[in-house]
Amino acid sequence: MRIVLLGNTGSGKSASGNTILNQDLFDVKHSPGSVTVNCNKQQANVDGHNISVIDCPGLFDTRDQSKEILQTATGKCMKLSYPGPHAFLLVMKLGVKFTEEEKNVMKWIQEIFGEDAINYTIILFTHADVLKGKPVETYISKSNELKQLIKTCWGRYHSFNNESINNRDQVTELLQMIHKMYFFNGGKHYALQMYK
Repeated sequence: MRIVLLGNTGSGKSASGNTILNQDLFDVKHSPGSVTVNCNKQQANVDGHNISVIDCPGLFDTRDQSKEILQTATGKCMKLSYPGPHAFLLVMKLGVKFTEEEKNVMKWIQEIFGEDAINYTIILFTHADVLKGKPVETYISKSNELKQLIKTCWGRYHSFNNESINNRDQVTELLQMIHKMYFFNGGKHYALQMYK
């Protein structure tokens, strides 16, 4: 299974990759700038399944860069996930303001990866510990924009507490969601020919 992590700098992409793979393979640092500057792929056997995770630089780190640089980074992401990812995980940090950029993130993902990318996207909320035991739906219900974003992704979302790396149930539930999405998409991964 091939999983591509997308999201803002500091959203918890690398930590989520480590949680999924149950190993510290991606560099995780608390920094105001992006720790991940290039697409990076790591693999591990998780519950008897070979899982590849591709960690991409922060989505909006590229706003001052040319479209050519952005396309090069996107091309590398797709090359690392060849023949195509089973899921794009849009990683979003709980407990922070929903930004203008995040409101338009699905449009951006479709422009870069193609219209069909939306059918392969799950929103992954990180830092679930800030909910203090409340369900993530309580957080979601407070934002119409967030509810709309989730609706755009066919209602697919999940939450992680990356501080609780030993909680393998959160990973099992995510992988089950990816499997359901795979069958929803006709038993096909996102194909490179779908990519613009």
